Amino acid sequence: MQNKPVPHFEQVDLKRVRAVFVRGRTHRTLLEIPFCNRSLARTLCVVGQNPSDAGEEYADKTVRYLERYVYERLPHYGAMLMLNLYARVDKHKQFGDVDHPQADRVLRCAIRKHHDFLFVFGQVKNEGKYRFPERLRQLQPLFTGKNVMQFDLAADFPPHPALKAIQGLCVRHA
Repeated sequence: MQNKPVPHFEQVDLKRVRAVFVRGRTHRTLLEIPFCNRSLARTLCVVGQNPSDAGEEYADKTVRYLERYVYERLPHYGAMLMLNLYARVDKHKQFGDVDHPQADRVLRCAIRKHHDFLFVFGQVKNEGKYRFPERLRQLQPLFTGKNVMQFDLAADFPPHPALKAIQGLCVRHA
């Protein structure tokens, strides 16, 4: 990790955290985060734009915030599954290989398998090779009939947890 490692939230079951990376850890397909002393009957899928290098050993500030938020405010979920519109680990959105076929299959399978989703990708706008609006439109039919939520900032877009304004706010159905 380039920055100082951020530990996972204390109530994360560290022995069962699972991260799947491909292409030499340049692309993360998923990050599965189970909570201690919770039934794994329900999983909240959190969908961001593109992943950090958070994995089994360490989180990042956003992942840790979400772990704590879900554990403390949404106790009916026993785990969260971090997914992303694109798979490339790319903080500055400068690389060209933004997706990977295996990551796309994993994402689509997770959307079909699960029912509850929290969108946290902020305003959807193009950045470099990332075509976020088009990607979201491609996936939109898969979310039909699903429970889709976002942080409530009275905005049309799903805010990213890094926004200071979401502290203390609830999620709302998008």
